[in-house]
Amino acid sequence: MNEDDISRYLAKMLKGHGDYGSEAFAVVGRLIRLTLEYRDRWKAEKGEILTVEDTRWALEIYEHVLKSGHIPDELDDKIAGLVKLWIKNITGQIF
Repeated sequence: MNEDDISRYLAKMLKGHGDYGSEAFAVVGRLIRLTLEYRDRWKAEKGEILTVEDTRWALEIYEHVLKSGHIPDELDDKIAGLVKLWIKNITGQIF
């Protein structure tokens, strides 16, 4: 997945949810940066690619975690790691 794919997907997701202020755009910028860093680290360490579909699934789990306060147990390591990274860096919570 390249930077343009991630940026387009996250920007599309934000645009589809209505009008948001600069704070929401700052969060999306952080999500993009964190995702790219995670993608590169995961590829270097595991030799696996983080796909747009992986990112889409992680965003669904991220929203679930924000609402419920817990991460589902059945997640694979790649998705769980990305969600935990986002939660830690956006909300300051550690799971």
